[in-house]
Amino acid sequence: MNQANNSRDPLDIALFIVSLGGIVLSLVIASGIFITAAFTQLIGDSVGLHFAETTAVSIAFIGLCALPTCILSFQALLGRQSPSPRPVSSSWLMAAILIPFSLTLGHLAYTRNLLPRLISPLAHILTASVPVFVVVTIARRNGPALSPRRIWGQFLAGLWAAPLFSLILEIIFIIPVVSILVLTMLNNETGQALVQTITDPLSTTLDEETIMWLIDEPRLILLILGYIILVVPIIEEAVKTLVIWPLLRRRQTPAAAFIGGVLGGAGYGLFEALFLTQPGSLWTTTMTARIGATLIHAFATGIACWGLAQAAGERRWSRLGLGYFTAVGLHALWNAAAIGIAIGTLTGESLLSESSSGLLGMIFISGLIFLIVLSAIALRGLIHTPQRLMNKSDLAIVD
Repeated sequence: MNQANNSRDPLDIALFIVSLGGIVLSLVIASGIFITAAFTQLIGDSVGLHFAETTAVSIAFIGLCALPTCILSFQALLGRQSPSPRPVSSSWLMAAILIPFSLTLGHLAYTRNLLPRLISPLAHILTASVPVFVVVTIARRNGPALSPRRIWGQFLAGLWAAPLFSLILEIIFIIPVVSILVLTMLNNETGQALVQTITDPLSTTLDEETIMWLIDEPRLILLILGYIILVVPIIEEAVKTLVIWPLLRRRQTPAAAFIGGVLGGAGYGLFEALFLTQPGSLWTTTMTARIGATLIHAFATGIACWGLAQAAGERRWSRLGLGYFTAVGLHALWNAAAIGIAIGTLTGESLLSESSSGLLGMIFISGLIFLIVLSAIALRGLIHTPQRLMNKSDLAIVD
């Protein structure tokens, strides 16, 4: 027993404490939301009820995702041998057939009102998690065999830690952006009306005059686009590399670093899929887009972590820049295409003239095509990159 105590890894201690605390906290929060949601039945707020219940289930789910890490780290603290790494079978890719099934379930629940309280949370969890499982399987089947403890630890870092730190930094950077936007809008009557519309929950949708005023204000547009397209990817792609920070002192091989990034990026994609999609008529469309976003997150983080490991272990600083800025570029292009789709949806509001609607329709189609192309690039990268990075050192990886 003393020998086991002396060989305890501080990382195992941290993983056990954080994972156990996270599980308990998530279940407490989820229970509180469930109790609150029950009271909404008294006022007949069915949409709010479905959203609250789905959110509660999602919080409980990300908490329970830490259960394998908690068990594995506890076993390591007891001195028990970690389960041996095993290659990934391609047969697990058959799980992909659950994606259209879960999307259909969610569509029926949210748009056809088919047993929404029962089906909605199940469809939401399945549609968010199955693509993550498939993405990780695609990348790992041609990569090194990592220990379960490492796999779950890096996945959990992407699921829990990366979103939290990203959110904190994005809030810090968005404060000056919002301040400039508000000050600029308050200097104009139309801008003042826009501020009132945004801050008043009972106000109606934007009229054509307000939208055209926004279009004629390039400073505002550039500020908003600059934040979403540049600042957000710069922050997120830097923060997501934290999934391999504790392991850099062990000299990560290129393939292991890439797979570690894929695991963390997939966890980050799962978090976004669970909490950036709200119940409603657009649920199916949004969740379908989240599949592509998960591909981008996984591939981009894998590239960034590969570059970081090359700089830390081999002092190849150029690869750090190559990996990081490639990841930022992919993320920025994805955000730009997503903004194009969002702008194109204005045609459905019948707020603009026929010529403007035609232009926005073209922007929508172009953005959609671009998202598909980026998703295909990420998928190809996840399939081929691990195999290209493999070397003899990867055959000896145990932990």
